[in-house]
Amino acid sequence: MLASDIKIGLRVRVQTNGMDALVVGQPEYYTPSSKLVRIKYENSTRYEYMINNQLESLGMNDQYPAHGGTYVKPEGSF
Repeated sequence: MLASDIKIGLRVRVQTNGMDALVVGQPEYYTPSSKLVRIKYENSTRYEYMINNQLESLGMNDQYPAHGGTYVKPEGSF
């Protein structure tokens, strides 16, 4: 995923572990060809920095309405 396509609130899938996460920070400098992105895993209190090329954006239907999708957070999740 390109660093220029990453926006706060975007739902992504982490390729290394297959878990869904939410972008909570702007891409930060790491090397000229890759950036670190702060994410929060869904239904977890765990935050991590991931390299942008290890993230994959979820489909448009799985994005929040602010990003053009129709996803609604399930009741009882945090």
